[in-house]
Amino acid sequence: MSCPICAAPESPFAEALVRGRHRARYLRCEACGYVRVENPHWLQEAYADHALDALDTGIAARNIDLAERTAALLAWYWPDAGTCLDHGGGSGLLVRLLRDRGYDFRWRDPYCVNLFARGFEAEPGAHYAVLTAFEVIEHLPDPLASLHAWSQEADTLILSSELLPARDNRPGQWSYYMPESGQHIGFFGMPALQALARRLDLQLASDGRWLHVLGGRGRLPSSRFLRLLRRRRWRRWLLRRRRRATLAWSDQDLLRVRL
Repeated sequence: MSCPICAAPESPFAEALVRGRHRARYLRCEACGYVRVENPHWLQEAYADHALDALDTGIAARNIDLAERTAALLAWYWPDAGTCLDHGGGSGLLVRLLRDRGYDFRWRDPYCVNLFARGFEAEPGAHYAVLTAFEVIEHLPDPLASLHAWSQEADTLILSSELLPARDNRPGQWSYYMPESGQHIGFFGMPALQALARRLDLQLASDGRWLHVLGGRGRLPSSRFLRLLRRRRWRRWLLRRRRRATLAWSDQDLLRVRL
C-alpha cells in the first residue's frame, strides 16, 4: 500500500475496534507520517447513525469560537473577500453566525440538513474567495483528491483538524480517533500537511495544533497570528477594529420575498 498523500510506502501502525464491532487496521506513511484506516467499509453505517449527534454537546460553543476566529482572519487578511463557502457546514449554524457578522457565506454538507442557513446553499460551479472546512479532513477517504477539488473552487482554504501527537498517538491513547463513531479515518501531523500542500502547489500556514490555512502565492496569515487567535480577548480586539454590517436583516428581507 502507498500513502494517499505522498505515495510513499506505508506500514502497519495500530488496530482498534470501531463502532463496537468492526476491526480497524491503521497504516502510517513511512515518509510523511499520515495515518489512515485501511478499508473503512463501515462509513455508510457511521453516517446513517444520528444517535451520536446527541453526544456533541459542545457544538454551539465550538461554532461561536469558529465564527470569531474565521471573522478575525477574514477581517485582517481578506477584508475584501466576496462570497465564501463552508463545506461540511452541518446544521448551518456557522454560516448563520458569519452572515450575522457581515460575511457572505454559503452552506454545503452532503450528510446534514441545513437548519440555520436555509436559502444560502452553495451553487454548483460557483467560485469562492475562501472555503472553510472545519473538522472535515479527518473524515476524507481521499484527502488529496478532495482538497484538489476545493482548491479549484476557492482561492484560500481554511481548515481545522487536530494534529497527530508525536507520542501517545495510537487508538486508546489519543481521543481524536473517536472509534465509537467510526467517522474519523485519516490523521495528519505537520509533515503530512506540508506534503499535502506541496502536492497541491499551495502554501501552508498552521498554528501547529488545530487551525490550518492553504492558499496560493498571495498573503497568508503567519503561524503566530493563527496561534494568537486561540485567545478570545485578542480575537475580539481584532474584530472591534474591523467590524462589518450584519447581513441578518437583509437576509430576512430576501427570504421574505422568496416565501
